Amino acid sequence: MGVVFTFFGRLHPVLVHLPIGIILLALFLEVLTVRPGYAAMKPAADLALGLGVIFAAISCCTGYLLSLSGDYDSALVTVHQWLAISLTVLSGLLYLLLRGRPLDGVSGGLAAVTLLLVFLTGHWGGSLTHGPGYLTANLTVESNIPALRPVAHVQDAVAYTSLVQPVLHDNCYGCHSGRRIKGGLRLDGPDFMMKGGKDGPVIVSGHAATSLLIRRILLPPENDHHMAPKEKAQLTAAEIKLLQWWIETGASFDKPVGRLPQDNAMHAVLAAFQDGTAGPVADTGTVVLNIADSTIPTTPVAAAPADAVRRLQNAGALLLPVSQGSNYLSVSFPSNSIGPVAIQTLPLLKDQLLLLKCSFAPVGDEVIAAAAACPRLVRLWLDHTRITGKNLGGLRTLSNLCYLNLSSTAVSNDELLELRSLPKLKQLYLYQTRVDKSQWASLQTAFPHTLLDSGGYALPFLATDTAIVRAPVKAGK
Repeated sequence: MGVVFTFFGRLHPVLVHLPIGIILLALFLEVLTVRPGYAAMKPAADLALGLGVIFAAISCCTGYLLSLSGDYDSALVTVHQWLAISLTVLSGLLYLLLRGRPLDGVSGGLAAVTLLLVFLTGHWGGSLTHGPGYLTANLTVESNIPALRPVAHVQDAVAYTSLVQPVLHDNCYGCHSGRRIKGGLRLDGPDFMMKGGKDGPVIVSGHAATSLLIRRILLPPENDHHMAPKEKAQLTAAEIKLLQWWIETGASFDKPVGRLPQDNAMHAVLAAFQDGTAGPVADTGTVVLNIADSTIPTTPVAAAPADAVRRLQNAGALLLPVSQGSNYLSVSFPSNSIGPVAIQTLPLLKDQLLLLKCSFAPVGDEVIAAAAACPRLVRLWLDHTRITGKNLGGLRTLSNLCYLNLSSTAVSNDELLELRSLPKLKQLYLYQTRVDKSQWASLQTAFPHTLLDSGGYALPFLATDTAIVRAPVKAGK
């Protein structure tokens, strides 16, 4: 479509409101002039109806030019187009019947049909812009919507249904789904995705760099073709990396995450989706830097000492590699008991240990000394433990630490301040600690690049949170 046609076509959303308002006013005036006291307004009513017909015809022309862009669902465009043409023709016929003459049975019936067409044409036009069901969307509760949420066991989850589809749902379905098909592209189903839109396929399996979907996402925000549009929420770094990885590994719609190739960096991204930290923070809109953006080592490392691994496993600890074929480890302790032997063994994993989880474990300050001896730690959970915080400053040696959870411990403000020199600390959880809330502002100043989470959230009550329990029916009744 030429530049001139494009320009006039884009005037349609501006012009289309004129005939709607003018024709509604004209019909009101025509009905009003039937009453003797308002008969003098008849010329004004006829003039308004004539102007409505003119602007309706102009709107039809600009609407046709806009439809040539291919950005709208062709089926919806066809319905809206013929409704608009019908409205224009009937309005013109009504003008010829009513010019200088009062309403009668025939013109009154035609006026009623014209009024109906005004609403139908406007409804279908709104469906083109906002998607079908826009008017009643807030009256119904949608079910089975794959919104992005933490994935408990990400390696076992199907990559498309548990990760990719929710990201597309939250960021792309507004313009590219059954509700609205901008550019002839739908992303709400495998067949639609692989078919592409008016510009051709958007996914080239195995080649993320040449896939139009990724190229549009990576365009500068000021570019007209950038996705998502700059006025809408943007994909986070973790979400973009996920889509690139999924396409690069073959764009499978049925394979679980664990069966797709992953390097250390990608494993970190997937861990962020498992923890629920791959998206924006709800209250600030800023992206949380987390394990997906941290300095996870990519260089090979020797396997952990077999004796140390055996001792930790005998103590009940769960040891897992951070990715397939990697010697870097994640260690989780059980919540019932940890012996001193297990704590003393941790420093033997100083080269391999990246994640250490001691949540609810019966450990005290001795675990801080053990963790401080593992300089590659990226994430550390000490919540609901017996630590007092007196040796918390020992964690200053963890220059790679990005995440620290101290919730439900005896840690206080002064002890926390000893950690302000940690260069990569991005998340610090302090719910139910001895931190003085009156000093919260100064604490945030001391940690300018860290998200300080005080917890205590209040969640809204939803109707779906309610369970109805019915008494069992006794036999014979």
